[in-house]
Amino acid sequence: MASSSSNNTATRSPMALIFSGNELIVQCTANIDDEAAAVNILRPAMENYQTFNDGKHAAIVRCIGSTRFWITSAVYAQALSKDVFTILQQTTEPAVKVPKVQEPVSTIQKVSKLHIRRPRNQFIIYRQWMSAKIHANNPGVTAGCISQIVAQMWRAETPEVKARFKALADEEDRVHKLKYPGYRYEAARPERYGEVSIHRDHVNRLA
Repeated sequence: MASSSSNNTATRSPMALIFSGNELIVQCTANIDDEAAAVNILRPAMENYQTFNDGKHAAIVRCIGSTRFWITSAVYAQALSKDVFTILQQTTEPAVKVPKVQEPVSTIQKVSKLHIRRPRNQFIIYRQWMSAKIHANNPGVTAGCISQIVAQMWRAETPEVKARFKALADEEDRVHKLKYPGYRYEAARPERYGEVSIHRDHVNRLA
């Protein structure tokens, strides 16, 4: 394992989202050749990746002979060529379990929105991925600032990138319908603050 001298300090490097088939990968190019420092910097992003990927285990992978690192699912990392990539670290904590909802006995019943999360649309998925990326590079930035930045980035994305996230949202919606056939979404009532009415689902208009 290569390491840097005591005078070298690892800093957060620009990250990018790339696709390999349907696999979404967070790519980062480190500024120094220090695996331990890079892993320490990327560990929070790896944990966010696991959270936003339905609790599936994630891994930090390095492209041998370069300072390019990937954060991807552990399953995908295991399938990569060992001659080209090396796995530096994987998540070890089990995925957070979602409370089971009792199956209807005779007829399909309406499932309360308080117990089951609504499937994410393409913008929500994009926002979660980009929020993890921005937070990893700027840990002190506020949630409100991140939301504004991501909304601007989404509007500027190419149709190809938006199509990728649309495909992810469609697949999540398909699986959600199979798991919860009786689920029906009910929009939350807007909350009023002075003269301004703010709706909880206003972000859906960005998708």
